[in-house]
Amino acid sequence: MRFIQVGVGGFGQRWVSCLKESRDAQVVAMVDVNEKSLEAARESAGYDKSVCFKSLKDALKAVKADAVVCVTPPKHHRKVVVAAMKAGMDVISEKPMAASFIDCKAMLRAAEQTGRSYVVSQNYRYQPETWTMADLVRRGTIGEIGQVNVDFIMGVDFGGGFRHAMEYPLLVDMSIHHFDLIRFITGLDAVSVTGVAWNPPWSNYKGKCSSSIVFEMNNGAHVVYTASWCAKGQFTNWNGDWHVEGSKGTLVYRNNVITHYDVPEVYKVKKTREVKMKSPGKMSQEFVLNDFVKSVKAGKRPRTDVYDNVRSIGMVFAAVQAVKTGKRVRVLDAETERMIRNK
Repeated sequence: MRFIQVGVGGFGQRWVSCLKESRDAQVVAMVDVNEKSLEAARESAGYDKSVCFKSLKDALKAVKADAVVCVTPPKHHRKVVVAAMKAGMDVISEKPMAASFIDCKAMLRAAEQTGRSYVVSQNYRYQPETWTMADLVRRGTIGEIGQVNVDFIMGVDFGGGFRHAMEYPLLVDMSIHHFDLIRFITGLDAVSVTGVAWNPPWSNYKGKCSSSIVFEMNNGAHVVYTASWCAKGQFTNWNGDWHVEGSKGTLVYRNNVITHYDVPEVYKVKKTREVKMKSPGKMSQEFVLNDFVKSVKAGKRPRTDVYDNVRSIGMVFAAVQAVKTGKRVRVLDAETERMIRNK
């Protein structure tokens, strides 16, 4: 499959390597407004200078492609993704889908109107620890999910850039990973959300970078999400710490270890075991790319396509609205529900 990559600096370098190493992908164009980033990416991949362009518009005039990978800052996703789909191409973009829910809905409409596949790269799903927890839940190991606690506590300084200027940097840029994992691991969708957000005195983020969020899921379960990017120390890894409690027991993930507590009756633990993790095979972005190519060629929906991922990004913007207003907020509006109902 012939790809155009838009955005090759920063995290885009990860996709440069992913596409270069894939047997399923041929990069026919690389696009970036920064000439230094473009030249560095071209050299690292060993491509000819003819693949380099300053705009997607210029690239589309010069080459024929089947798909676009968009790795720009989120505020630019809508423009790139919609233009690519209208030009007849399928798309992968980095997370989050966009910087506003208005943009997300526009991208959803474009996918609906063009019939193209648009996938958001939710790479945290495709690693042994999260893959294993989701598998255990789906096999009924802990019964029906009743409550979940997720803690993500880190002190992260990006040294400036767009994250430090965002109104809610953690919720909008990072929490999409965890919110998508909540859906992936539990197999449930969020219905409504309440929450608060704040900044401690020492935070070097302009926006509020600590939060406590509560989701009600579609089976009545509740998920409590406590998170900070401005903690005085590194207290979890990037997956966070998880307690997933069901009617028959609990899964605890901490320090890269999954522990299963077998609790068949009330609160008494019958036995405890450390769970051997399963690999999804290909990992992270490699999984996303492989699944995208196979699904598009087979005429099937890829995982985390726009119709699925809007439920995850909807959790993000509903959480933002909840902390802004102090009110309970529905995750998806009626119009969005209609667009994804039969997918």
